[in-house]
Amino acid sequence: MAVLMSKNYLLVALLILACSLGRASATTVVYAVTPNGMVIGADGKTVPSGTAVKIFLLKNRLVVADIYTESGKADNGATKDYDFPLWIKQIDSNTSPKVSVSGMTEIISNQMTSTFAFAIGAIERGVLTKEKAAAMGVEAYLVQYVVAGYENGIPTVYSLTLMPDWDTRCVNGPLKVLLNPEKGQNTNSRIFWRGQGVGLKQVKVADTTEHKELAARIPVEFQVIGNGKDLTLDQASTVVRALLGIEAKANPKLVGFPITVVTVPRIGGGWVRTYKNDAPAVSGFPEGPQGKQKQEK
Repeated sequence: MAVLMSKNYLLVALLILACSLGRASATTVVYAVTPNGMVIGADGKTVPSGTAVKIFLLKNRLVVADIYTESGKADNGATKDYDFPLWIKQIDSNTSPKVSVSGMTEIISNQMTSTFAFAIGAIERGVLTKEKAAAMGVEAYLVQYVVAGYENGIPTVYSLTLMPDWDTRCVNGPLKVLLNPEKGQNTNSRIFWRGQGVGLKQVKVADTTEHKELAARIPVEFQVIGNGKDLTLDQASTVVRALLGIEAKANPKLVGFPITVVTVPRIGGGWVRTYKNDAPAVSGFPEGPQGKQKQEK
């Protein structure tokens, strides 16, 4: 599995914004690039309980996913200071239909500090400490976004991050990174993941339970990847769904269903699928019509 064996850009974090955090999202985001398009998926579990949509298709061709913090409010405030679905929909409605991937990345970057001013203030005042975050098992990031799409025909994926410095009680960022392929890796054929990766790290290791499970879940796609061949869009969707299912099984406290999978073809409009439950074998499910969302029964 040469593609899955490549280095993953992983830092795991789940941040408690203050004593009155609404919901936090550990989140795993998996994205696969193929010659015909890209597929990006995210889990829907929130902590300590509940679900949320953490990934959206914008302009029918751009994808934005939220990792680590999905909603929150300052101290004991009655209303949320941040709610990702509402926040990203407002950005979508206030941007040009022709906005590029890099343009959307800049727009989001420019809003991050003000959006999370309530959490940054809590860190500066010492209300939110590393110890409080570590009590939940993680403390590295405040929030991270994955922004993806095609720019001048090239598959382009950025990450934007706000990163706490607990020693100085400040927050660094937004830190923007263009997620380029590994050295020698095909620009138009690759698989990466960000966020939680307890099970995904094991998928990369031959003969582990997770490695064998992936082979059993997606035998056709597993063979294609192992042979170094390109995935079709349908196969990439299958791989993304299977990988998210494996992570949810291995890491049920922080990652879980429903999962949302967004497909953006190189040419034409994208579409979204939501899966309520896991499936032991997921090969062979059909592609949905472009521009429409299909909900699994």
